[in-house]
Amino acid sequence: MSNSVPKVAVVLGGGGIKPYSAIPLIRLLEKQNIPVQLLVGCSGGSIMASLWAAGYTIDQMFHEVAPKLKKSSFKVNYKAVLALANLPGGRIDKESALIHSGPIRKIMRELWGDTRLEDLKIKTILQVTDFQTGEGIGMEKGLVADCVYASSALFPLLPPIKIGQRWLFDGGYTAPLPILQAIKHDVDIIIAVDFLEKVQQDPKGIFDNLEHTGKLSAKSLSAAQMALSIDLHNAEVIYMKVEFDNFISFWEVEKFPEILEAGEKALAKIHDELLCVFKSFYDKDKLEDCRAEKAII
Repeated sequence: MSNSVPKVAVVLGGGGIKPYSAIPLIRLLEKQNIPVQLLVGCSGGSIMASLWAAGYTIDQMFHEVAPKLKKSSFKVNYKAVLALANLPGGRIDKESALIHSGPIRKIMRELWGDTRLEDLKIKTILQVTDFQTGEGIGMEKGLVADCVYASSALFPLLPPIKIGQRWLFDGGYTAPLPILQAIKHDVDIIIAVDFLEKVQQDPKGIFDNLEHTGKLSAKSLSAAQMALSIDLHNAEVIYMKVEFDNFISFWEVEKFPEILEAGEKALAKIHDELLCVFKSFYDKDKLEDCRAEKAII
């Protein structure tokens, strides 16, 4: 019998606004008084993790944050469009992508101000990728607004950001579901939440094909890192797979009911396992029973 409280980490993968479907999980953890000591986020998951860690309530996420996500904030950079067509005056590189970063970064500054990652209420790590070396990095310090932007800057749609001496962009290129960051911090229970859309069987056009290959790469990378994480550590890993039938754009907040429904369905599948693992942490014999039930399922 153990008297210590298990150290719980929640890992939120990428997916635009789809990580809002983690809200049912947040509600459950709060209702069951399950404390979370570590949050790890990537891309869209970094936004949700940082809102949660900064103390935003679920109501605030809906009524204060969501209204800021407007299509008008995603302004086209026509110089980058010219570059795609190989026309004079065009430019696309690490400082210039298809969407202007200014309006997006302004929203992030409004949400987090000058708050730093190391000062958040829950320890938070954000997965980013070094644009020049391809190295995956877990950001633990720095301005939240800048680190969240870096983690979610999906190039060539959004340009990388320079933090220190590095140009950083979307963490999904190195760890779409950055569970290894949680493993490094010696936690007892990891709840890894993956946000997945159905892959098109026959994509058309350059952007559909880029999205298609990106999804395939992310799926393979996540599976490999999940397997490695289980081998490397004795933490109890609970995998919550949230599935979506259709593509959801970053600004389609009117689809929140659909997003939440997907989260509820995914949570229902791991609900009993999650509670069993947490409550039986204090009794190792019961923990073995949970593992046995999971293996049968």
